[in-house]
Amino acid sequence: MILGWGTGYFVPGVLGPAIERDLGLPAGTSFMIVAIQLGLAGLLAPPVGRLIDRRGPRAVMVAGSAFYAAGLVVLAAAPGLLVGLLACLLLGLAAAMTLSEASNAALATLGAEGARRRIAALAAISGLSAAVAWPSLSWAEAQWGWRVAVLGAAATHLLIALPLHAWLVPRGSRERAPRGRAPRLPTRLRWLSAAMTTQVLVGSSLLANMVAVVEALGMDRGSAIFWASLTGPAQVAARLIDMLGGAKLRAMTVASIALLAMPASILLPVLGHGLAPGLGPAITVPIFVLCYGLASGVMSVMRPATLIELHGTDGYATVAGKVMAPVTFAMAVAPVLFAPLLLNAGADVALPVIAAICFGGFLMLRRAARGL
Repeated sequence: MILGWGTGYFVPGVLGPAIERDLGLPAGTSFMIVAIQLGLAGLLAPPVGRLIDRRGPRAVMVAGSAFYAAGLVVLAAAPGLLVGLLACLLLGLAAAMTLSEASNAALATLGAEGARRRIAALAAISGLSAAVAWPSLSWAEAQWGWRVAVLGAAATHLLIALPLHAWLVPRGSRERAPRGRAPRLPTRLRWLSAAMTTQVLVGSSLLANMVAVVEALGMDRGSAIFWASLTGPAQVAARLIDMLGGAKLRAMTVASIALLAMPASILLPVLGHGLAPGLGPAITVPIFVLCYGLASGVMSVMRPATLIELHGTDGYATVAGKVMAPVTFAMAVAPVLFAPLLLNAGADVALPVIAAICFGGFLMLRRAARGL
């Protein structure tokens, strides 16, 4: 997970400018690597989920590591845009076969008991991906250039990730694989999918633009970078707390609390200043960032945990592929949708809009919870 997110999702943040200069692309184009990768992963989630249930997670994730290496090699050799797009497609296929949903499906094969604790542990560890990838890629680029840095990333998938998948990932039970056409999702799982898609639409929008949001709330650039950077540690802390806390509350209850805390934290810096002028950004922004980071960190665990609570672990990958496909797609497109709203309307309009959307996700989640 550290290598998958670090050498796919976080590559443009470090190597993007060099890639754009070398390939003759406009500034910011390299972030299409992320959009295409996650968008394709979302589209492929249902068939990959069925494949995991039929063949087991081990074979799929081993193949995914090979596709990651191939995609990164193609990117390192790319002379221009078209070959770069081919690399993005290979990375999208690899992401669908190895990242969060595939990993959660592998954990689900171990049974429902303790699943939430295992998912929380994996999510917490995954939070280290940027801390590992950014310094490593930056150092390799400074020493040998971005192409060698990307080739080094490809080597980590062949030499580290692929053997670990082959050695540690469960084979899975093929008896659980559904036969024939995948059944239609039950109503409450469709509501769950809608709720999680809404939450990720808001979450991905904010996380990708957090520095700009904090600046728009009145912080200077240096302070904005400092406070925005604390979102990640807050997310990891929330995952560790849930892992150590050990499912004392239902997953749907915890998710509901988090989905109420998210819009409240988003509205705090806007309403706080209007209702109590003494509550300036120096007070409201840190509370907003830390509370939002904790809530969004909890939700990264609750997305698979609520699905297991509603559905169970039998045939998990097939159902998760259908439930989470729009979630992954929302993660890809949300930053691009939110940035123009923030730029043109300002934080005083943009934040209430996404807070309202997030509250809608809470209502959808409560609809999914009926019958528990």
